[in-house]
Amino acid sequence: MITSNKTIAAAVLGINGMGATHVQAAKDSPWINRVMGYEPTSELASKYSIDRDIPATHHINKILNDPQIKLVYIAAPNEFHCDLAIQAINAGKAVLCEKPMGTTLNEATRLLQAKQNKDSFLQIGLELRYSKLYMQAKEWIDQGLIGTPVNTHCDYYCSEGHARGSWRSESETSLIAEKLCHYLDLPRWWIGDEVKNVYSVSAPNVVSYFNHPDNHQITYRFKDGAVSTLAFFMHTAESFDGDPLQDIIEKQVDDGHRLTYLIYGTAGAIETDVFRRRIRRWEFKDAPAKLESKLVDKITYPSKEDSLWMHNTHGQNIEVSRLVAHGLPPFTEASDSFQSMKLVFAAERSELEGQVVEMSEV
Repeated sequence: MITSNKTIAAAVLGINGMGATHVQAAKDSPWINRVMGYEPTSELASKYSIDRDIPATHHINKILNDPQIKLVYIAAPNEFHCDLAIQAINAGKAVLCEKPMGTTLNEATRLLQAKQNKDSFLQIGLELRYSKLYMQAKEWIDQGLIGTPVNTHCDYYCSEGHARGSWRSESETSLIAEKLCHYLDLPRWWIGDEVKNVYSVSAPNVVSYFNHPDNHQITYRFKDGAVSTLAFFMHTAESFDGDPLQDIIEKQVDDGHRLTYLIYGTAGAIETDVFRRRIRRWEFKDAPAKLESKLVDKITYPSKEDSLWMHNTHGQNIEVSRLVAHGLPPFTEASDSFQSMKLVFAAERSELEGQVVEMSEV
């Protein structure tokens, strides 16, 4: 492990699944000198301690009462996020908590209040804000290269990746909170305005063993009039069979998978395309005959950089360790992430009630 002149100890709560990613980032961070893991039982702690090659405990107080542990990463299942994060905050730890902030708006509110009461470091794992594909879009927007953004549209088509009997398929947490919060958060970041209202619908399930809808179509309007939409379906077959000579992304494209944004502004447009590994930008010109559109930028990236461009959890976690080690504030304030969580729960409410939900009433 590389060391820095300012280093801290860190802990990962929940070291299986996504927790393995958090452990590896902590090991790779030059600002972390020791990593400890936590699992709720001695059996799991022992098993994953060996798998992750770190010491692990099933006694949470061994972590909370350790004065050298300054940073806690929370990668436990969703229903434990709120309580574990509040415990860590109350113990004086800086916290990076996986999304969602809680399984209900009340839990998310409790977590935000705990952070405010302690004036502590709390960042939520909305790591797409660290991913180069979406950071590039943000840079172009902030430079004014597409004028004022007025419309964003996200198409997200994939296969069922959670499996029968998994905690994600059996969880009461919807896919809006579990997965789509990332893709609702990005337009908020790009546009930089408050959401006014949201309307969401879902069709009958194709995935019979899900405890929640397996598809969502969400439209939300910002106070300045801009509109964002998200269409999500997880029914497209995936025939990738683990062939090491096969590019999984190319195969998923052939299977019909899609993850794109179209961001339209008053002076241009941006397209992000995960499966084609590219981002493009157009300029609009009000010519005498009609509006003209010209492609002016195209950036591509190699498959070896997929995580860096698409879902940069590793980079997010290392950067958070740097911020905490140096006593700096979060890159994204918890109050901002809370607004994305409010949008999540408002979209869920809209589906249940079958009507537009005003954010002022949430």
